Amino acid sequence: MGPLEGIKVLDLSKYGPSRYTSMILADLGAEVIVVEMPRTAGQTLDVVADDVGALYIAHNHNKKSIVLNLKKDEGKKIFYGLVEKMDVIIEANRPGVLKRRSMDYDSVKKLNSRLVYCSITGYGQDGPYAQRTGHEINFAAISGALGLTGSRNGPPVYLQSPSIADLLGGVTHAVITIISALFAREKNGKGQFIDVSITDGTIFYHWIDGQPYLLDSKLPERAESATGSDMACMNTYKAGDGKYFTVGCAEPWLWAKLCKIVGREDFIPHQLDGIDKQKEIYQAFSEVFSTKNRDEWIKLLDEADIGVAPVYNFEEIFADPHFKKRKVLVEMQHPKLGKIKMLNTPFKFSETPAEVKARPPLWGEHTREILSNILGYSNAQIERLLKEKVIE
Repeated sequence: MGPLEGIKVLDLSKYGPSRYTSMILADLGAEVIVVEMPRTAGQTLDVVADDVGALYIAHNHNKKSIVLNLKKDEGKKIFYGLVEKMDVIIEANRPGVLKRRSMDYDSVKKLNSRLVYCSITGYGQDGPYAQRTGHEINFAAISGALGLTGSRNGPPVYLQSPSIADLLGGVTHAVITIISALFAREKNGKGQFIDVSITDGTIFYHWIDGQPYLLDSKLPERAESATGSDMACMNTYKAGDGKYFTVGCAEPWLWAKLCKIVGREDFIPHQLDGIDKQKEIYQAFSEVFSTKNRDEWIKLLDEADIGVAPVYNFEEIFADPHFKKRKVLVEMQHPKLGKIKMLNTPFKFSETPAEVKARPPLWGEHTREILSNILGYSNAQIERLLKEKVIE
């Protein structure tokens, strides 16, 4: 039994941050129903509408799927019926879209005063940019995350995977606030509206560079180094076999130990020197690191208790014995794809385990079940709704 067992979530969204949010809630034990529009009734990217596509698989395990045409009165009636049974609603429309359909928080809280209603948008519910369209790359740019990546001698580098703004500003922000609102409801009996702005959330996570700027107004700059870091003690190095690894020695005593290992004790006093010295140290270290292969350096430095890690590709990640032991992957049988591997939930509890217990649903797989078991619709009523294209 997961920690959110008994919590019911209705997800009206289509895309990454919101769908990942509801999947995390499902991993934690909530019953999550995703509402899909009929494929012919609206604009949906193929990558999220194809129930055997990689992105659909990635966002939807542990969920149930209902296809519901919310543009029809009967479809909206079904939605209202589900609202009365839910604890949480998640949506990701531009501000005002659901208000025009009488599906916004102010409309539905009359049906369910305990409802936690979470709206995830790029720029929040108000402000000059509230109605702007956008994707993760835009949110990362305007919130300052993109401007700090890469070398100042080249363009900013967009980190598409993982999507920093969507995950930090969107998913993390949404999960924390939803669970907090459910906790608050246990004390006061009331639901509430949650305004999740991906850009607000991303700005909040500037804990390394943001506060120093606020204290002394000094703008952080991208690195001169092509690796994205000017500090030799916190950088990426190429080994003799052409593979890369990282060294992290922020502590002076670890830096001293590293300098001794590479035979350059003369660099010990210069850990935090300026860029010219950093370039000199980096070049010297690079020459030494080119004398052994990556795994040899990993073993040597790890045994010395120095922060070191290989720069892995996906094949290496999933073959690593540590991550096999940690069970970062889970296998399940899929009715169309056969046996598939998926990313496992990272949440580990001693008493209320989170788990991937169900494969991603097929498109509309649970429409009949939801209408029948949750709302009490008869077979005849369901058949009529199918003919009228209210459901699929």
